[in-house]
Amino acid sequence: MSRISPGRAAALGAVAVALLVSGCGRQDGSGGSGGHGRGGGPGAGVPSQPVTADSLDPDAPRYGAEPAERPAQPSRDCTGRTGTLLEPGPVDSAMGLRAMTVWLTHCGTGTYRLDGYPTLQVLAEDGTAFDVHSLRGAQAVTTGVEDPGPHPVTLRHGESATAGVVWRNTYANTTKAPVEGARLQVLPAPGRPARTIAPDGGIDLGSTGRIGTTAWRKAAAESGAGRPTGPAPSTPAS
Repeated sequence: MSRISPGRAAALGAVAVALLVSGCGRQDGSGGSGGHGRGGGPGAGVPSQPVTADSLDPDAPRYGAEPAERPAQPSRDCTGRTGTLLEPGPVDSAMGLRAMTVWLTHCGTGTYRLDGYPTLQVLAEDGTAFDVHSLRGAQAVTTGVEDPGPHPVTLRHGESATAGVVWRNTYANTTKAPVEGARLQVLPAPGRPARTIAPDGGIDLGSTGRIGTTAWRKAAAESGAGRPTGPAPSTPAS
């Protein structure tokens, strides 16, 4: 029986340890842990803060293919615009839960007032509306987000308001095709013009048939110079 030199034995031991560590770090295909959102009180639960990746499980699989860079944040830039600018934030996901923040920036003159929840409509690529329920609040979708509740929000030129939007990609009813929306139509308030946005990755409601939203809340002012101080009349006012 041949002997292994002490140097060779040490090298083989290092390889074995490396393989063991590599194997322990590998995940199986069963997905992440079955964590649940933290509780909320009675009523419609929706976020009092804009939804961010920090509010969800950082170890959960991300929505769709992982991009090389995260989608750009809303510009909130009124340059060359009047009326309102509606923009989607990045879509975050955790165990089938989708969450994003919708940003509304007032680019017109005077003040823009909100008080309550936006009304949502999920649209196909060709503009056809899906038969889904727009919920006032998020508690029916998740109890992990809180709702500030309806309250007056007044925006001056260049100021923004946010609303959280949540849904789940759950497909349990195989008798119907899953809802795979491409755009989201947002009615900020009764009597206001609706705007359409295209969230990154679309809106995959599966067979749930519902999408929840928070009440509007005023966003913190952007820091730094360079924000426009007056509207430029190049687009129609809302």
